[in-house]
Amino acid sequence: MSTLHIESSKPVNTDQTLFEGLSDEETRSIEKTLVHKIDLHLISALFLLFIFNILDRSNIANARLGGLQNDLHLSDTQYQTTVAIMFVGYLLGQVPSNILLTRSKPSRYIPTAIFIWGGISLCTAATKNFAGLMCVRVFLGFAESPFFPGALLLISSWYKPSEIAVRVAIVYCGNTVANGFGGLLAAGIMSGLDGRGGLAGWRWLFIIEGAGTMVAGLVALALLPDFPSSGRQKWLTEQEQRLSEWRLARVVNDEVDENGSIMEALRDALIDPKAWILILIQVCQLSSQTWTYFFPTIAKTLGYSTNVTLLIIAPVYIFGFVTALGNSLIANYTDQRVVLIAWPLCVDIIGNIMVISSRATAVRYAGMFLMCAGSYSAFSVVQAWIASTIPRSRTKRAIVYALVNLFGNSSNIYGSYFFPTADSPQYRPGGITLSAFAAGGILLSFILAGYLHWLNMISKKAEQQDDQRRYKYIW
Repeated sequence: MSTLHIESSKPVNTDQTLFEGLSDEETRSIEKTLVHKIDLHLISALFLLFIFNILDRSNIANARLGGLQNDLHLSDTQYQTTVAIMFVGYLLGQVPSNILLTRSKPSRYIPTAIFIWGGISLCTAATKNFAGLMCVRVFLGFAESPFFPGALLLISSWYKPSEIAVRVAIVYCGNTVANGFGGLLAAGIMSGLDGRGGLAGWRWLFIIEGAGTMVAGLVALALLPDFPSSGRQKWLTEQEQRLSEWRLARVVNDEVDENGSIMEALRDALIDPKAWILILIQVCQLSSQTWTYFFPTIAKTLGYSTNVTLLIIAPVYIFGFVTALGNSLIANYTDQRVVLIAWPLCVDIIGNIMVISSRATAVRYAGMFLMCAGSYSAFSVVQAWIASTIPRSRTKRAIVYALVNLFGNSSNIYGSYFFPTADSPQYRPGGITLSAFAAGGILLSFILAGYLHWLNMISKKAEQQDDQRRYKYIW
């Protein structure tokens, strides 16, 4: 492995047990203030931005209930294709974007992407037919590709592995907020503005949400930080800046979180078995979550009006928000991973069974709560597991995050065809398929846990032989 070099405003004090000669108590006090500042600037910004990210990605499902499919004369297959096509650009852009992010300023790169995708989403309101909608969705996918893998890379670059799960959960809860209250927002816009200015309500939905995203992109310029090693952030003192680098270096045998060679990092990522097992876990976990893009349509089978359907979606996502956050807090305080991925996926399977096997409204609606809680609660723990399993280098971690999200989000392409209208109202084939993926995620999680446990045993024996501390994997 080649020696890596990184520029910093001041050298990182990695050769001492204590930070700059301070006591543990003094260091913890400064560190607590530092983490609060990072939360305020990074996590609050990413949470807000992720809400707009999901709104612009999934508002097509709400617009379908508002007449988009009929107005554009789309068949079921054409509609499903417009949902799926966005993820082609989204997936293709992730790896090169994350590599570019390690060589650029995230505080400029990510907000620029957000502003562009907001403008593209707004253009959906001007589409007249299938071809126009397809064109917009392709460009939207490319424009959105830098955000989420870039956000995960930023989080893993500022926080210790033990701190990541709950932060990812908070950011990812923007997903549940967007999907839950997005239905309420869509109901208000499409009913209140339908026909205003000669435009259908669903067109106003894209105009308002797209414009909101562009404003959010401008706000992100003031909030998002760069990497800790990029130099002092304006909102940190010089001592806090040095501590931000020192505390992460202490996690991995005093190694600074460096960029490293792109080709070397790419090779290491592609030949690392841990990376591929994480990829497969993510594929299964996100495949089990593909009901999201059809949830308004699935919920409509309960027999309520469009507005009521959009309203009853919100409690489901609120429940998912609470359970996901609670599961991540447990992960944060216990450093457990496999159990906290397995039990939510079991709950997800139970929810799917309830939805597809019963015709009782109460049973099916309760099953939807379990589907949401299960599939969302596992996600943030998987993301935290990536950071602790691939700690160095930053470029390798960036590539692994991008690959995990690339392959994982490919589920949204084939998952777009899991719920054809012909399978209504219970969508049994789709529910069975999602349950099978959830079961696969459980099995693969235990396989990775066993592999990491074996690696820890090997490291422990090596430590006993040469008395040199080695990294311990969390499982």
